[in-house]
Amino acid sequence: MPMKTYTVEIAERSRSGGPPSRDDADGNAEAESPEGIAADVYNEDGTIEASARTSYDDYGLEADSDGGRPDPIRREVTADVTTLDVQFERGDGGFEFRVLGDREELLRERVSDEEWGLGARAERE
Repeated sequence: MPMKTYTVEIAERSRSGGPPSRDDADGNAEAESPEGIAADVYNEDGTIEASARTSYDDYGLEADSDGGRPDPIRREVTADVTTLDVQFERGDGGFEFRVLGDREELLRERVSDEEWGLGARAERE
């Protein structure tokens, strides 16, 4: 099997699955706020080969609405594999994403709460 190059993208996502909408010219929110993080692995044709998503709610977190959105993280990895998988863990104030090819680690990327403006969710009354 020939080597293939995959692009890994880790980005904030809204509840609908896409990137959160930006405010319009008047500062009004057009859609939902960031709800979580997604890690997608794209093949050379731009098709998603593997993905993992996590919700901020699952960890009692929310994004700082004043801090703006973090830029997506994009990395490339080249491998000769038949299966791809994306896994994540939560710990030490951040998320760690791992891309596996044929069960071997191809890439590891950490997203810290501080860098991404995440904090404990405020209690809502």
